[in-house]
Amino acid sequence: MSVPELSVQIKNTPGQLVQVTTVLAEAGVNIRGIAASSSGKMGWVRLLVDQTKIAEEALEECGIAAEIGEALAILLDDETGALDQALRILADERINVDYIYTCGMQPEGKLLVVMGVQTPGKAEKLLKQHGVEIADLFN
Repeated sequence: MSVPELSVQIKNTPGQLVQVTTVLAEAGVNIRGIAASSSGKMGWVRLLVDQTKIAEEALEECGIAAEIGEALAILLDDETGALDQALRILADERINVDYIYTCGMQPEGKLLVVMGVQTPGKAEKLLKQHGVEIADLFN
């Protein structure tokens, strides 16, 4: 399902990522998924958290710009080709995946995969039609 995701741009220097995680921990926000990457002097952090609005406010109070967006979360079997099949469904319909990350194993041996796509609702519907399990992280 489409899930709220927090995006934060940080400097690519030691201590920047821990500053983000410390602010969230002190605000009582649980991080359920995280991906971080950098290029040159800047980096991006994408987070799935249990309290998106509180996280955004806490970060901004500390001078860290945060943006809430929507991402698609699916559950895949932990087996060869599962991700390929899901991505092929999207590619065949010309839906581009802007980014992708996993959040570790879930109950029943499933892998949580988070994707950024331009049309999460359309992608979700298409994947459901092909039997891909859509994650419901907040129920």
